[in-house]
Amino acid sequence: MIYELKVPVANVWTTPQSPRNIDRKILHERIQLKEWIDEQTDEEKLALCEENLIQTQVLLGEQVIALEKIDGWMKVVIPQQPSRKNRQGYPGYIPLQQLKQVQEESEPISRSLTVCQKKSVLYQNGIADMEISFLTALTPVEETNHHYHVNTPVGSREIRKEDVRPVSTHASISGKDVVELGKQFIGLSYLWGGMSSFGYDCSGFAYSMYKACGHLLPRDASDQAVQGSPVSRSQLEPGDLVFFANENGKGPVRHVGIYAGNDLMLHSPKTGRQIELLPLTGTSYEKEWAGARRYLPS
Repeated sequence: MIYELKVPVANVWTTPQSPRNIDRKILHERIQLKEWIDEQTDEEKLALCEENLIQTQVLLGEQVIALEKIDGWMKVVIPQQPSRKNRQGYPGYIPLQQLKQVQEESEPISRSLTVCQKKSVLYQNGIADMEISFLTALTPVEETNHHYHVNTPVGSREIRKEDVRPVSTHASISGKDVVELGKQFIGLSYLWGGMSSFGYDCSGFAYSMYKACGHLLPRDASDQAVQGSPVSRSQLEPGDLVFFANENGKGPVRHVGIYAGNDLMLHSPKTGRQIELLPLTGTSYEKEWAGARRYLPS
């Protein structure tokens, strides 16, 4: 069965037992995502990773494949997030009340608009209803001078025209386009598992900037590091993904950044830090170099 997400952003949890008391405000139909992020200490945010609580995130309207219903939770895979963890897509658990079943006999949904601002607001009859993330895809049904009326899993809403653009399907973009898209998020705090403009992790940031340009990458850095074409450090071009690993670059890949040209890397570093442009030379990352990959034509 296919379900679609009906909250702005949902965490995909490792197990139904993963959420802590401090996570309750984001387990319902009306989530408080920004408050949940802002109210956590760095130690509590770090636990999302170190205690393996969260796997990834999905955005409003994104579809998941339901595998099993368990005590108010749905075990799912996310087909638009390729992963070696499951051939159907990224696996995990989402609260059932954050999902809406897609009727099997319904026509395939064509979401032809995507949010191009860092965040946008959906309105219901002119009243602000929910804040949604960059890259949220929407289905327009009508337009006025200043707004699109869009269908969503929670009903008809309105969005300002300047907040959306047609979904990117062309392959003529360059690596520089990926970099320029990413630069608007400089200063955004890192969030483990993050796949939205409320907070990205390192591979979620790379995945999302490429997706915004019409290219679907694997979700995790370790999978991204074996796709595309290998490229030497001396031949790097803007938009190439650069990878890092412990044990002087010989261990498992643990981090990914987007090469921005002129020896600079654009990346979402770690808990307690923000997305930044960082020189590669002379940093700890230089010692952990584990290769680079190119996903776009030179």
